[in-house]
Amino acid sequence: MRTRSRVLAAFAGLIVSPFLFTSLTAYAQAPAGPNRPAPVPDDYVITPFGYFHPSCVVHLKQGETLLEKGLVIQHADGSLTSVPACEYPHYTARGEIMAAGAIDAPTISHSWIVSESATTSTSYGEITANWTVPSAPLSYDGQTIFFFPGLEDINDVVSIIQPVLGYNADFSKAWGIASWNCCPSGTADESSPVKVNVGDIIEGTVKSTCAAGTLSCTKWNITTEDAYIGGTTTLSNTPSEGQTFNWAFGGVLEVYSVAQCSDYPPNDYITFYPALYNDSFGLISSPSWSLTNWASGLTPQCQYGGSASSGAITLDFGNAGGPPWNFSASLPSNSHCPPSAGNFTFAVNQEYNENSLSWLDSLSLTELAVQISFSWNLSDSKGQFASGYESSAGNGGFSATRAPVGTPSLYLSGYLIQEDGCYDQFSETVTGTH
Repeated sequence: MRTRSRVLAAFAGLIVSPFLFTSLTAYAQAPAGPNRPAPVPDDYVITPFGYFHPSCVVHLKQGETLLEKGLVIQHADGSLTSVPACEYPHYTARGEIMAAGAIDAPTISHSWIVSESATTSTSYGEITANWTVPSAPLSYDGQTIFFFPGLEDINDVVSIIQPVLGYNADFSKAWGIASWNCCPSGTADESSPVKVNVGDIIEGTVKSTCAAGTLSCTKWNITTEDAYIGGTTTLSNTPSEGQTFNWAFGGVLEVYSVAQCSDYPPNDYITFYPALYNDSFGLISSPSWSLTNWASGLTPQCQYGGSASSGAITLDFGNAGGPPWNFSASLPSNSHCPPSAGNFTFAVNQEYNENSLSWLDSLSLTELAVQISFSWNLSDSKGQFASGYESSAGNGGFSATRAPVGTPSLYLSGYLIQEDGCYDQFSETVTGTH
């Protein structure tokens, strides 16, 4: 199944001139770390395509373009910088050594976990996708996590072009976006990374620069954008290396150094909303997406899987957590004001699973209640892990400081005034249910 024509292109890199390094002080690739395979040197870094010496990865600034098959950088002011070939070997995710310089694509290795892909007998002219930045993982083992769509040539894998969302990649223990082309002429090219926030909407685009009907366009634009903060990072006119991009990935999960299921985001899944276009830029209404689970036999096993429906692709990476906790009660449970109970309903519901830090809350009032004010907190055997204040009906959400331990409880304390002027002070404790 993993023949040479169906494997993922892996990273090679660049030796960067001192001029280029001056723009890299704000971020750096994640170090290989203590969980790296034994052959990988400790000074190497993690990329979306394997382990590389730091001098063999270049970040292109906004407005810079690669020329001459990736061996020359044209800067925004029109000046040119030659880029010599990388002189260090790189390593696959399994620790297999690959020669320096121009490369052949190695096997897909254990870094890819699940993907949804489609192929065509002609070529694609564009793929777009949007997806939401998930919560940060609940545990940290030096792991790096990537989510992305992208394009390859299924018959001649030389490179992959992709807009990427990464955790602990360019920014330590945080999410960031960048546009990548790996590996024209044996180089690894990344646009300037942008730090993003949990809950932001990411929009990725890979598009041909050629006229409609061009089977094998030589130049492509890759754009990754945060729709909330407006941050955009682009690789412009990046080379195709003569490939015909006929293999589309609507969504991919790739990881490094995952030691336990809680090293993944607690969401349990991520959903991409891709749109795929043929080489005449016509929208393909129903691509035949196909799931590949690359994680068979790997440890840990975290309920990997996925599904595709009309306009959506979901990749699963369960945290092996139990069902989420829920609280809901009509309160006050015992009141001196008529009626004797149930002038308002307050609900607090944990999202995803019992390991999640994400919660939703809602408050609804009966027509008798004209004013309300109360504070609340969530606690367990280790103490309080969330709190809040309510004074009006509505829906909201919040993040807990940690996941609950054992059976949590919800405590509320405040007052309620009815339309007849009756004042009711209350304090209640509600036990959580699964």
